[in-house]
Amino acid sequence: MNKGGLVAEVAKRTGLSKADVARVVDAAIDSVRESVVKGERVTLADFGTFERRHRNERIARNPRKPTIPIVVPARDLPAFTPGKEFREQVLGVRKK
Repeated sequence: MNKGGLVAEVAKRTGLSKADVARVVDAAIDSVRESVVKGERVTLADFGTFERRHRNERIARNPRKPTIPIVVPARDLPAFTPGKEFREQVLGVRKK
C-alpha cells in the first residue's frame, strides 16, 4: 500500500473526502518528519516509535577487493521500532 492507497482506505473507513484525508495524512507525516529531524522521539501508542539514531564511523570491505578498506562516515539515520501490539500482530501471536 502506498500513500494514495492509505488515503483511499482512511477515506472509506471515515466517510471523509479523499482531499481532506490527504491533507491530514500529509500534515501527520510532515509533523513526524520534522520532529525526528530535530532529534525528538515520536511515539504512537500500540504502533511504534520514530527516532533519529546515530551510527558511528566504521570500516567496511569491498568483497571484490578485501584488502582495500572503505571508511563509512558517522551519520544520523531515521529509525522505526514497532510497538508491542503491532509486532505481535505481524508475528501472528494470539492474545490470551
